[in-house]
Amino acid sequence: MLTKIIKFKQNNFSFYVIYLYNNQPELIFNAIKEKINHSPIFFKKISVIININYIKNEIDWKKVYNAIISTGINIIGVIGCNNKNIIKSINNTGIPILFTNNKDQKKNQNNDFKKQKKNVNNIKQKSIIQIIKEKNSLSLNKNIIYNKSKIIYNPIRSGQQIYAYNSDLIIINNVSTGAELIADGNIHIYGFMRGKALSGANGDKNCQIFCTQLFAELLSIAGEYLLQEQIPNKFLGKSSRIYLNNKVLTIKSCS
Repeated sequence: MLTKIIKFKQNNFSFYVIYLYNNQPELIFNAIKEKINHSPIFFKKISVIININYIKNEIDWKKVYNAIISTGINIIGVIGCNNKNIIKSINNTGIPILFTNNKDQKKNQNNDFKKQKKNVNNIKQKSIIQIIKEKNSLSLNKNIIYNKSKIIYNPIRSGQQIYAYNSDLIIINNVSTGAELIADGNIHIYGFMRGKALSGANGDKNCQIFCTQLFAELLSIAGEYLLQEQIPNKFLGKSSRIYLNNKVLTIKSCS
């Protein structure tokens, strides 16, 4: 009788991604350390993927790699790299190069998002009739990708990490201590919220977090953080709205 040794199975995982916009190792190190100092417990032994797509100049990957890992962060992969010399340098450090699927589709999606954002900025200057005509025109373009809200009805257990890419995240249940909710859009929790909630993960400062019963370990919007001990007692267990006000994370009671 054969005993099973291993099994290959496809799973879906969500990881934090650090987007690099500068190729200077010292600046990268200082920026990461500043984030870690805001919430040392949250970033302890965290594993990330590094995105270097936005670096237009040459990058000394070995120095950048050493700068990042010296902060205590673990690198599990690199994306956004098309330069053969840089790929070779990354391979020499033993870090895998990760490739995303449907590159052309994502490029179109980003272009459509920029166009839609521009339309939103001009919305006050247009009549209702003009807006309706434009929306009807856009609906004929099959290349536009619309992301619905990610809705989860099951309880989120400790150790689980849920990520809503380019959309809102709605949890219609309880979120346990040690669970992580991450969304590029808003986060809604209709239940006890005892884990971590990170809204505006793509940097959108207009995102908000809504909880019916707030006991969160950590709250974050576009990189600004509040730890559990920083949440005023008057909001604990209450229905609350969390948002940014002049770059300050603010909590307001909804009851």
